[in-house]
Amino acid sequence: MISSRLVDKRPDPMPQYFQIFINLCLFRGKAQDVPRSEALLLVTAIAAILSSAINAIPNAGILRGSVMSVGQVLLFAGLISLMLRFRGKSERSMQTLTAMFGATTLLQLLALPFFGWHEGLLPNESEPLVVLTTPLLIAAGIAVWSLTVMTSILRQAMDSGIGAALLIIIGCQSLIMVAVTTLMGSSPG
Repeated sequence: MISSRLVDKRPDPMPQYFQIFINLCLFRGKAQDVPRSEALLLVTAIAAILSSAINAIPNAGILRGSVMSVGQVLLFAGLISLMLRFRGKSERSMQTLTAMFGATTLLQLLALPFFGWHEGLLPNESEPLVVLTTPLLIAAGIAVWSLTVMTSILRQAMDSGIGAALLIIIGCQSLIMVAVTTLMGSSPG
């Protein structure tokens, strides 16, 4: 007799999820396309924390970079959920946050090699130095792309104009930067 585990022909949902997030990044998908799943929200939130921490660790250290990343994701989730509740769309929070976390994680991972390339081009000096390089410009372009993706997802979730969604996303990101900088201080550790 064949075990039911061997006969189970359900496709692995992970490639489908990646495709949904890629479509969101390419402005071909909608937040409503994301499955309503607490498990998927948790996975994408953890992925967002990890990708953010990987980006933060070179400048902030492992502990500080990790704590900053957790704080950023939690604060962002709280602010977006609060904004959706304010607009009477709180039932959309799970899909909206899952969409944002999944799509922005992909874009953060896309930017990683460019940050590494940029670091490799910097001179070996003990003082911090700001140097404009091609990989830094590409990484900045990806950051703008990420901001645009988040704005698009929030606009859909709130049923609002692009201007309102952009102001909310920029406001949330600014508030998060101020809060994290204030709480964590500016010295690496």
